[in-house]
Amino acid sequence: MEEREKSKPAVSVIIPVYNLENYLDTCLDSVGRQTYGDFEAIVVDDGSTDGSQAVARRHAERDARIVVVRTVNQGTARARETGIRHAQGDYICFLDGDDVWDSRMLEKLAAIGENGGYDIVCCDYKRICKTYEAPRREMRTSDMQGLDFLVASLYHAISVTVWGRLYRRALFEKELRHYPLRLGEDSLLNIQIGCQQPRVRFIDYVGYGYVQRGGSANRSPLDIGYCVKFSEAVRAELVRHRDILGDRLEFYLLLNKMRWYLVYLRKSHNPWAGGTEFARGINAEVGRYRAELGGFFSRCDRLLLRMDRRRWMRPGVLAVSTLMRWGKSLKRRLAH
Repeated sequence: MEEREKSKPAVSVIIPVYNLENYLDTCLDSVGRQTYGDFEAIVVDDGSTDGSQAVARRHAERDARIVVVRTVNQGTARARETGIRHAQGDYICFLDGDDVWDSRMLEKLAAIGENGGYDIVCCDYKRICKTYEAPRREMRTSDMQGLDFLVASLYHAISVTVWGRLYRRALFEKELRHYPLRLGEDSLLNIQIGCQQPRVRFIDYVGYGYVQRGGSANRSPLDIGYCVKFSEAVRAELVRHRDILGDRLEFYLLLNKMRWYLVYLRKSHNPWAGGTEFARGINAEVGRYRAELGGFFSRCDRLLLRMDRRRWMRPGVLAVSTLMRWGKSLKRRLAH
């Protein structure tokens, strides 16, 4: 039994794939070039109809650490869930099949996770476009513990992806629910993990390459109905952990609703929704927590919500949003 345990890899890399024939070769090449070798890579082919499976099996024949699992198409959330069931490592990393890793990705993250006793280790990433690459550094750099990770995930004070991180596998042995949503799947998973009060470390290292391509899920339109649907899923999860959250439950729910609604109302093509029950409910709750919200959302964010109460102010909301977006873009350019 002891020898069998020793034969298990330290890290399980889970790679969900659906019709990524043109990207998967580069992705798996980056896995094979890792300077840290104690891993298994589980490629979950989510019912691809192109040549993705053939590409994955070709790599598996060359590298025994790569395992291919074929399933019917159920979406990314279910594919990751399948990968987790097959994982043997003490730690888990997620890599999307159209993205790439720096060669030292696993080495950097595993060294801190194994030696520092952290439950999650997060690195920076870069956007990879056809004509340029742009590093995106994490907004938070200091360690987290307790409910810090949960709160930051609720209002997106940190990246809410599951990729670009190393997770202790034990975090997934709790009762986690994988919601098949077209947006926010990663965010919802991190919210559930945050309820376990993990110890989290951030490192200043760009290890993940996020390839920009048309047709990806994060480019899907966001409507008010989806804001409501996602908020209901978050409520279900936070209520499930009410014993940990106590009287902070309603405030945490508000953080999440505000974040998603602010994203919605900044979109120029979205119709005014300030008169909906969802928007009115947010504004009513903002009044209860006005002083505390100052530490989570900017004055401009809160101004947008106040303006949004009136339909005729919709052009003003878009104007303020545009100025905020330009300001952030200029700040990033100056930082580079």
